[in-house]
Amino acid sequence: MSGRPPQTLTEQVLTNCRPQPAIPAVLVLLLMVLLPAMLARTGISEWQLWLIPAGVLASAGLAIAAGFCSLAPQLIWVVLSWWGLALIGRTDLPGWCSAVIYFGILAVSAMFFIQIWRVATGRFVPTVNDLQE
Repeated sequence: MSGRPPQTLTEQVLTNCRPQPAIPAVLVLLLMVLLPAMLARTGISEWQLWLIPAGVLASAGLAIAAGFCSLAPQLIWVVLSWWGLALIGRTDLPGWCSAVIYFGILAVSAMFFIQIWRVATGRFVPTVNDLQE
């Protein structure tokens, strides 16, 4: 099955906003950032605290990598990160946990604008697979 460039505005929006590439980044963010933040109320050990920066780096990297083929991973990641910031703000976790997430938001947002530039300049052209061939 060969692909073709999107022809209508609807096809352009749908092909540039595919959510599937976001799944790995979202899973890593949920498991390694939000889970320790939720457990912080019951007490968290020092090694568990390091899951937060490791999770942010890993999941932001996955969101940036997925951002080379879609705009959705960055948007989904940033929304979940803001939720994570609110969750961390209600705990007694160190302030650097929030700073790491802000850094991740900055990096992922930069990729979002880079991908918009790539689409606008034609450096990235998504494909549409027609089912009728």
